[in-house]
Amino acid sequence: MEQNKEKAGILTVRQGTKVRMIAIQDVIYIESLGRKAALHLADEIIEYYAKISSLEEKLHPVFFRVHRAYLVNLNYVESYTRREVRLKNAESVLISKYRIREFQKVLAK
Repeated sequence: MEQNKEKAGILTVRQGTKVRMIAIQDVIYIESLGRKAALHLADEIIEYYAKISSLEEKLHPVFFRVHRAYLVNLNYVESYTRREVRLKNAESVLISKYRIREFQKVLAK
């Protein structure tokens, strides 16, 4: 059932006893914080227990893993250099030198 929600554009987030439904298009990027993931939205940051690798699988192809610690929503990419990706909310995240070529191919599509 949860798999269908990701396809419909909803991410289910459990924070203790609270369950939140987050629209995937509202997530600008996701940061790995050890065993937690931080969803960066326009107006808040939501932390919860999740593996970035499983989020990468669920959110492909809307999100791309530019670094071992970051998944970016391709709809929010403003520009990039060989070292970082600049997002439309004026934040920047690091990009791995091992992932830059694949990132360029995905953006070209």
